[in-house]
Amino acid sequence: MRQLQLMAHGEPSDVIKLKTVAEPDLGQEEVLVSMEAAPLNPSDFLLVRGMYGVHPALPSPVGAEGVGRITKTGSKVDGSLPGKRVMIVPSYEQGTWAEQVVVPVRNIVPLSGDADPLQLSMLGINPVTAYLLLSRYVSLMPGDWIGQTAANSAMGQYIIKFAKLAGVKTLNVVRREEAADQVRQFGGDRVVLQGDNLQKDIEEALGGKKLSLVLDTVGGTPVGDLAKSLKTGGSVVVYGMQSGQFPAVSPKEFIYRGLSLHGFWLINWIRNAPRTEIQELYQKLGGLVADGSLSATVDHVYPLDLFKEAFEQSLKPNRSGKILFKFDELVKGGK
Repeated sequence: MRQLQLMAHGEPSDVIKLKTVAEPDLGQEEVLVSMEAAPLNPSDFLLVRGMYGVHPALPSPVGAEGVGRITKTGSKVDGSLPGKRVMIVPSYEQGTWAEQVVVPVRNIVPLSGDADPLQLSMLGINPVTAYLLLSRYVSLMPGDWIGQTAANSAMGQYIIKFAKLAGVKTLNVVRREEAADQVRQFGGDRVVLQGDNLQKDIEEALGGKKLSLVLDTVGGTPVGDLAKSLKTGGSVVVYGMQSGQFPAVSPKEFIYRGLSLHGFWLINWIRNAPRTEIQELYQKLGGLVADGSLSATVDHVYPLDLFKEAFEQSLKPNRSGKILFKFDELVKGGK
């Protein structure tokens, strides 16, 4: 079987190689999954560059999330699982940019065999992060407002969709007019362009309303401008570090208005949440994908052989959606 392996830390096209490896023996509580689809995420490239919170021993299979069908099971695994579609929980115990993956049974979640595998493959990181960001820090009510940076990203799309399902309004900050048009198409309620007058533009867009929650993946001054429109007791949650800059929020905002600053990393939830909670939430989100309520735009899919082209496209700043690997030849007969 073939898999992409990280040989050293550095630029993805320089340090990732496509290798052919022997199919390993299964442990008693492991399954073999033939992959259908696996996304490329910013966190994957942080790991490749040695900048992520996970540091595997090298060389290492790479890729955090994906979906496929079980083809073999260990001796202590439910014998009815072969043929079932499963999502691989992004615990970083296995690499998903591969034709086949050996996975501990604790890291799989059975999903619908009829839903779009491309959309299901993206469940592992972004949708569950968006859901938890909106539910853990503030008790949002219908009509409340939240603000977010990088609103045209896949995460931004999921945040908008979950907010709409809850009757919550979104104030969305983007860096380009084309991105603003995208966010309006996603259903964002208000969109503002990042610039020198961002704070004023935010206030005008809100029309006197206040934000209950700010979700940030950019850092720097944009989140500080959003924070100035938070209501007393509101929260800022940082879940990414695109710019590498600390959120530029004045200390007086925390002192005088009782704001709070949180950091969120999905891996901590995966490591600490009960197994039943993890499985139930992912299956709930899988149901929303199956009924059409939840999706993200796909820019392009690539076979594993074209991994360098996939990396190049995924790292472009102005792409229109997610980049995925697709493994059609291994899932004949499956939807």
